[in-house]
Amino acid sequence: MTPRMNGRTEAAERAGAAQAMQVRESLAERARTFGGISATVDGDAVVLEGRGLLERWLKDADLRAIGRTGR
Repeated sequence: MTPRMNGRTEAAERAGAAQAMQVRESLAERARTFGGISATVDGDAVVLEGRGLLERWLKDADLRAIGRTGR
């Protein structure tokens, strides 16, 4: 790979990583709109925590759809 191509590849990787972080932050922010749920970004994951979270996830379609971006 030429130095020019290598530079473009690295730039694309950085852009992709930045976009992925924005998506994770957006998902965490959306999760925080549900009362009683805390959401944090931990590396490549969005961690949801809350009392009765599984039961709420099963009953609330909006909460189930939170990670689906249609991409």
